[in-house]
Amino acid sequence: MLKRIFSFLGIVALMVLMTGLLTAAAPMPVTTFELVQGLPSTMNLGDTATVIVKVTSNTPYLYAQALPSMFFPGRGVVAAAGDHAGKGTTTMLEVTFTAKNSTDDFANAPGYAPVSVVVGVRYPGGYVASQRFDFVVTVP
Repeated sequence: MLKRIFSFLGIVALMVLMTGLLTAAAPMPVTTFELVQGLPSTMNLGDTATVIVKVTSNTPYLYAQALPSMFFPGRGVVAAAGDHAGKGTTTMLEVTFTAKNSTDDFANAPGYAPVSVVVGVRYPGGYVASQRFDFVVTVP
């Protein structure tokens, strides 16, 4: 009986070791995020501007997504929605912003809106690569 237990434990230990070796051997995807077009530093009321990011990967991904993030949500500069793409190795993602109202009364002097676009890529197995692009926009 004791011999069977040790044999079973040996097989389990070997499986754990092999799983670790196989997992460690898998190369990590190389993902590049290129800012093709950013936001201007000044936008007038009603102006629109689009952030464009090119995503390239050496390994096929499940999907890529770009989402806006604003320090003053709903004020100053706002985005209608994010963008996403399905499986692939290269895509262009766009997020369009509109100057909604003046930033003169914002708490930070001299009155600007910090805005970001966060781009993420999800791969099989759960690995996610991401990058954030930050902008400062003044709306007179």
